[in-house]
Amino acid sequence: METTERYTPTLTLLSKMGVSLTAFHAEKESADFLLHRTSLELGRITSPLSYYTAEQPGLGLLHLRSGSLLYTVYPSNASCTLTGDCFLLFDCLYAHRIQVRGTAEFEIIRFSGHNLAYYHHYLDSETPFTQISTSVRQASTPHLLFGPEEINLLLCHMLLTTLLCQTVLEKTLPVKTAPAYLQAIKSEFESQYYRKYTLDELELKYKKNKYRICREFKDHFHSSPLQYLQRIRIQAAKDLLTETDLKVHEIGYEVGYENTNHFITHFKKLTGTTPSEYRARI
Repeated sequence: METTERYTPTLTLLSKMGVSLTAFHAEKESADFLLHRTSLELGRITSPLSYYTAEQPGLGLLHLRSGSLLYTVYPSNASCTLTGDCFLLFDCLYAHRIQVRGTAEFEIIRFSGHNLAYYHHYLDSETPFTQISTSVRQASTPHLLFGPEEINLLLCHMLLTTLLCQTVLEKTLPVKTAPAYLQAIKSEFESQYYRKYTLDELELKYKKNKYRICREFKDHFHSSPLQYLQRIRIQAAKDLLTETDLKVHEIGYEVGYENTNHFITHFKKLTGTTPSEYRARI
């Protein structure tokens, strides 16, 4: 049996299991010069499912919104388990399998365009995928790429280019170790995100000028301290929205927002949807 025959999913069957596929068609003049999306795959799985996808040109970006899944690439059989809210960049030139043992909500965009071969070079043939780090996510805002409607091609090109360049740079540039006080601030944010913080308080506690704190924090973690804190809070809010029956204003208060409108505004800015819409979709 040919590889393409073996791994191409039956979309009619998959649609009954909760997987849908939308194709995008960029104008040739733009597609010759800009990175552009070729398809969007949406999966909302509530029972065990396993399916294969054939090798095809381009790169892919998988966004797992909730649940967990196992991603395996062929012929090397290299695999990784994804949980929670995460992104995986992968090379579509290799067939792969997605396996959901319980439940998962995920979305996959495949994209192509001029000079994409340059980025293929940085994905190893044995493990042609890489998980997108938190710092790259913060710098490139990849969630904006997953809408089912057509988006401005120049915007799409900018978002994809930023994502790919940040990923390559992270792989190739020497790792800079953050000073101990920055690591302490980051750790405090991640474990006590519900507390109220100000730059003046951080300056007093860590005995560093607040402008220095902002500059060095952004240099090492690609985000200002308070922007990083907001992202931690919103991730915690997403977990509470899916795992509890707390009301939206109660969740906002639990993760550190005294003003519900501020919570909703920040949530929509970082996720593209309101807390209520996010909970309804899940």
